Amino acid sequence: MELICESFYFYNNGVFKTIENLSPEGWFTDIKKVEPSIRIFGTRDQIDEALDAYIKMTGMNLDEVYDFKVEKKGSYFYDEKANEIIENKLAIYKERYDKMNNNKALITTI
Repeated sequence: MELICESFYFYNNGVFKTIENLSPEGWFTDIKKVEPSIRIFGTRDQIDEALDAYIKMTGMNLDEVYDFKVEKKGSYFYDEKANEIIENKLAIYKERYDKMNNNKALITTI
């Protein structure tokens, strides 16, 4: 039972949020596209099941998926600082996953 973590990015599906900014001319309101994203931690089967349930519940369309893992030295994506951050987050996810201990994947927003 190998625990893995993946990041999922979804298409916008026409969801926007209102933003307000202060400019020299005064306050103005604009809209910004919301691009939903989640991270799922668990076993392969748990991740697949959680993703299917999330897509069914939200009606979102999956855009991209990335492994959330510590990159090995010499890898194209290797970055020591990023690996530290990823390692810390994975430790937090593992701790929360163990605390829940109900055979369900851990889903977080990014």
